[in-house]
Amino acid sequence: MAIITEKKKIKIDHECKDFPIYLTWLNGVGGYDSWLFFKERTETTRTKVSNKYVKNVEDLENAVATNDITGKDIAPQMKIGGRIEAEDMDGMQSLFESPKVMMLMNPDTWESDGAKWQRVIVKAGSLLTFKTRTSYLDVRLTLELNYRFKQKE
Repeated sequence: MAIITEKKKIKIDHECKDFPIYLTWLNGVGGYDSWLFFKERTETTRTKVSNKYVKNVEDLENAVATNDITGKDIAPQMKIGGRIEAEDMDGMQSLFESPKVMMLMNPDTWESDGAKWQRVIVKAGSLLTFKTRTSYLDVRLTLELNYRFKQKE
């Protein structure tokens, strides 16, 4: 006879999602939790000049500029959202507090190609919850994706 040591609740939803973002994260007790966010997805990019300097221009007639940069650092972000039952909010809190969060990078082909995960960071202070008239909460948070570096001159 098997002994039950842990109860798990699995929720299955067969509805098609508009902007599926599947996350898995290390929870507070050492296991992994997962969630499919689908309500909102907005991608943004922040850039930062790596090094800016002033040129010494000798030929003013043919000069293109008096200042230049050596490159840019690119920091992509993604704002995601979903509708979550109020009873599942503890799990969302553990996502926000987790040091290890991963995003599925091939949601359309993971069954045939195998899952490809990328480490992301939940931006500090970005978890927003909004109460609705039902037992659901609208949740939004911002993910910091991996930096990209442009070639320097």
